[in-house]
Amino acid sequence: MAKNLTAFLAQNAKKIDNVTFIASDRFVDPDTGEAMPWEICCITAAENAGLRKACMLGITPFATDTLDDRKLRLLSRYNENIPYTRKSLAALLESLCGAGGYILTITTATFTVNVKVALGVKKQETIISETLERILPYNMVFTVELLYNTWGQIKNYTWGQLKQLTWREIKEEVLT
Repeated sequence: MAKNLTAFLAQNAKKIDNVTFIASDRFVDPDTGEAMPWEICCITAAENAGLRKACMLGITPFATDTLDDRKLRLLSRYNENIPYTRKSLAALLESLCGAGGYILTITTATFTVNVKVALGVKKQETIISETLERILPYNMVFTVELLYNTWGQIKNYTWGQLKQLTWREIKEEVLT
């Protein structure tokens, strides 16, 4: 028996493989027609907490969402409880997009809100739309758009550097 606790460190733990289990022959794979196996695996405490909070708030995650994406959805839902003001909306967008990751335009004469999201955080576009729909007053119309690359941003590149990209990639992707 070891006299210290090094046996309990992560590098000394056995890796647990996921287990596949057929719960019932009634559930069949639509492609093969065979019984559908379920995969049973361990999840971290952070994943468990995120799943529980999402269930409590009625948030259905996308299949491609990472743990960080789920945390961002939770954060946006918690921040909805703050009363709507220009300052609180800017703070909410900064928490979702980061500093400089958006352009907010509010026109009070026409009751419109326009949010342009930077390409680096374009995955948050739907989260921002859902959040604005819930927190803005009903008489305000909003749009959420991507902040595409403009000529001012790409004019420093040579055609030799850009010829390996498509026009869509030049317009819609973050250029490095």
